[in-house]
Amino acid sequence: MKRLYFLVFCAQIFWQSIAAQAPSAYEVYPNPSDTVTAMDVSVAHAYAQIKNVSADSVFVKWERKIISVTPGVVTAVCDPVRCWYVTTNSNSVGLAPDSVGELTVSFGNTTGQAASGIVHLKLTNLGNAADTLTAIYTYSTLSGTNDLPAPKVKLFPNPTTDFFTLTHAEEVASMQLYNLDGRVLARFEHSSSNTYSIADQPVGTYVLSFEDKNGQLFQAVEIHKR
Repeated sequence: MKRLYFLVFCAQIFWQSIAAQAPSAYEVYPNPSDTVTAMDVSVAHAYAQIKNVSADSVFVKWERKIISVTPGVVTAVCDPVRCWYVTTNSNSVGLAPDSVGELTVSFGNTTGQAASGIVHLKLTNLGNAADTLTAIYTYSTLSGTNDLPAPKVKLFPNPTTDFFTLTHAEEVASMQLYNLDGRVLARFEHSSSNTYSIADQPVGTYVLSFEDKNGQLFQAVEIHKR
């Protein structure tokens, strides 16, 4: 009997490992998605699409987390079904094989002032709970005549156990590390080595934002600590 239990346990581990390595049935692109507008633009859209890349229909649930927004800014998600209210934090959508639909985050700014925002979407395949993706959306307004840097910063390794390094980070002056509840856990100033430590943070998923020399948000990425 003990041998039987052991074999069942090994089989479960095997199939879990196979599921973890299986490709996702859907994808989101571009990811991250960003939008930059003038201060007097009241509504801006960070456009993205979700595509079913499998041969079967899939049902995907998205869940919104507002990581950071300037007071006076509201956000809303548009999925293949409709554009939802600013209070809607979750919805499920069906995707036929090889179909493409909208997955955009809109940012409303009625202040007429400089503003920014970061929204995190977690997506889950309702037919396979292990098949999850995340998408990051950022919003910034231009103040003055200077354009924001291009969002091309790369981070590695990811996941990491302690340190991470940035490439294409010439325009990064400072960074903020958020948990998924939107709390700032750490701040970093630019280092010539482009290497930073999160060794003191617990295992989990975080969002790292990049700011230019004027303190303006121009990109955000997800980082995993293990």
